[in-house]
Amino acid sequence: MADLQALEGYRECHTCAVGKKLEASRCRFCTGRLDLKDRLLLEGEKGRREKGSIYLSALLPGAGHLYSGRPFVGTLFLPLAPLTLGLVWKGQGSWNWGMTVLLLALLLSWVLVVLDCRRGSGPFRPPCQAACPAGIPCSQYVHLLDKGKDRESLELIEAFCPFPGTIGRVCHHPCEEECNRGKDGEPVAICSLKRFASDQGAGLESIFPREMAKTSGSPERKVAVVGAGPSGLSAGLYLLLCGFDVSIFEARDFAGGTPLVYAPPYRLPLEFYQREVDRVLDLGMDLRPGKKLGADFSLLDLQNEGFLGVYLAMGAGVSVRLPHTGSESEGFLDGRDFLEQVKKDPGTKMGGDVLVIGGGNVALDVARSALRCGADKVRVICLEKLPQKREKQFFHHKGEWREIRPRDMRQFMPAHPWGIADAAAEGVEIMDGSAAVEFFIEGGRVKGAKCLRVERIDQDSKGKLVPVYREGTEFNLKADTVLTAVGSFPDFSFLGGVPVSRPVSRKAPILRYGGIEGVSIPVVAGGDMALGPASVIEGIAAGKEAALYFYRELGGAAPVSVRYRSRRIPEPWSNYRDDPQARRRRPERTLGPEDRTRSFSEVSAGLSEGSAREEAARCMRCDWPRMRASKVKKFFRDGE
Repeated sequence: MADLQALEGYRECHTCAVGKKLEASRCRFCTGRLDLKDRLLLEGEKGRREKGSIYLSALLPGAGHLYSGRPFVGTLFLPLAPLTLGLVWKGQGSWNWGMTVLLLALLLSWVLVVLDCRRGSGPFRPPCQAACPAGIPCSQYVHLLDKGKDRESLELIEAFCPFPGTIGRVCHHPCEEECNRGKDGEPVAICSLKRFASDQGAGLESIFPREMAKTSGSPERKVAVVGAGPSGLSAGLYLLLCGFDVSIFEARDFAGGTPLVYAPPYRLPLEFYQREVDRVLDLGMDLRPGKKLGADFSLLDLQNEGFLGVYLAMGAGVSVRLPHTGSESEGFLDGRDFLEQVKKDPGTKMGGDVLVIGGGNVALDVARSALRCGADKVRVICLEKLPQKREKQFFHHKGEWREIRPRDMRQFMPAHPWGIADAAAEGVEIMDGSAAVEFFIEGGRVKGAKCLRVERIDQDSKGKLVPVYREGTEFNLKADTVLTAVGSFPDFSFLGGVPVSRPVSRKAPILRYGGIEGVSIPVVAGGDMALGPASVIEGIAAGKEAALYFYRELGGAAPVSVRYRSRRIPEPWSNYRDDPQARRRRPERTLGPEDRTRSFSEVSAGLSEGSAREEAARCMRCDWPRMRASKVKKFFRDGE
């Protein structure tokens, strides 16, 4: 009998699992080869067809399903309209209530068919992959690591994420929140395993040079990318794979964006991210550093230069300023500027008591960096409350148990819980549910702050937070330096204000700007420009989706037929380990709290090889969909 654990992908394709690699029959609409370029172009072609299928089904029920690759559903719905209209026509001489009900049923079915077309034709995705903004097939690369196939695992990650080592260190890992292992234990360390795969393949050549050798850009098909951060670099990479010529404009003298400028070295060492940035830039992009949009060039200049589209990925670079804070000479500093200074000079010194205003991840990074710069005492004060531990609750929906999560009412700190725990372990004092309403200035320097407890947080009509203070709760805090980190927003000064925009994708938050005087080419924004301060993985997903949007809008046909089905042999659901040891997460190697604040050395060293293999084995393989018993029996019969 064939070994279920030793299944390989069909020829060069790892989407399907087959028993005999070179003898298995091909899937319908399958070419037998699915490299990175084909995967990307086919995804773009499927998106184009899914968009058109809605209009086809609006004209004739079922036609859109046939066009988008769902022939069985389309065949079911296609005769619906002709048969119903024929019955109505046949009985038009004797109209009755039955004909009315029949027409209403046809109308309702027509609407349902159009709504069903919006689902698309994508295959089943496990909860972890569905939760990932970039759609990384988590369970697949974890399974490859479990089998010791480190190179294959890394290549699979790189096909969806150009920065695996960076994401493995700074991602907020929403995939782990949806992991089925976490329902009766601790979730699989998906993010740490991504870092392990990247570290294991650090000396290996990435898949990008090999994939770029199969394609070439055209000088007549040029797209401009403004901003050389994760989102802009990802968009440039995928645009190159789609056959476009890419030029990247960056205001700074170097590429890298927010992670390179602001991410503290104890979370993201410079050499890891810089290596991945250089790897993408070496693929043939035209990088133009020192070019700021609005100062050195305009969108109209890009149009006149012959670019067919513009992707804006400039980030949210303008910090929110509190009106009651003072100047830098008085001891009031911007948190983002402080992180940038520390990144340039890790030897920056800061003494005395430091007060950090803000409850997000940036505020915690500022506080932890201030400790490493020699501050005597660091306090974080924020309007929100500390996250509260709660008992997990679930409900049964569509054949699976889903966790009940309370609605986010913006009453709790937006910082990640593990970041809050790390900051507290290092000695940062968190003053939650409080606000600094006034500062004491002596001799031209700040000396303290008057604070009040917050009863609750309301919002005005514009969504701005309005704290409601509790009377009689006044207290003072000593502060020799005040660092503010209460948010940031994109700079739209090059357009004279926030432009009119509309979303153009359901998979990632990308916006198309309209009403720009004299500009007729598509101008698309993503990442922080569309979301505000967002995560790195969300920026990468937006860059990829923007590239596919330009592919659809500016023309382009997939070189191979679109593939709609995957032929997978499922492993039995009861095959995963389920014992107390398997429910516990393997710990990472980390520095002790007393050693962390002595330098900016990386806090986490990741999983050891033994722990990584054990952690990968905990995966429940939720990506294996259930199949009919006849197909399973046929596999066992043919494999014997």
